[in-house]
Amino acid sequence: VNLCLFRENLSKDLYLMSQMDSDQFVPIWTIANMEGIKKLTTDMDLILEVLRSSPMVQVDERGEKVRPNHKRCIIILREIPETTPIEEVKALFKNENCPKVISCEFAHNNNWYVTFQSDTDAQQ
Repeated sequence: VNLCLFRENLSKDLYLMSQMDSDQFVPIWTIANMEGIKKLTTDMDLILEVLRSSPMVQVDERGEKVRPNHKRCIIILREIPETTPIEEVKALFKNENCPKVISCEFAHNNNWYVTFQSDTDAQQ
């Protein structure tokens, strides 16, 4: 479970990314339905117990969703077409109140990754 929620793997798993909400939570049933997990168990209580005990993920209060538990220095901009010039995307953050953008790249499916120096910068 931890492996599928690592940032490196998420960037390659388009389906899992498409299931994320704006706070990076994925429904636990989505994780439970992954082939690798189903081969190990179909017991939802066990899956939830394992997720709650993992330092790599965070389970929501209701026990219905899970997300990676890592510092986020990257934000995802959604619904910005690939044809948008990179300068235009970076310009969204050119403000005296915004921290410096380290990098900006088109990911896929009208999503852009904008990287900042730290978690604090990304949350500003």
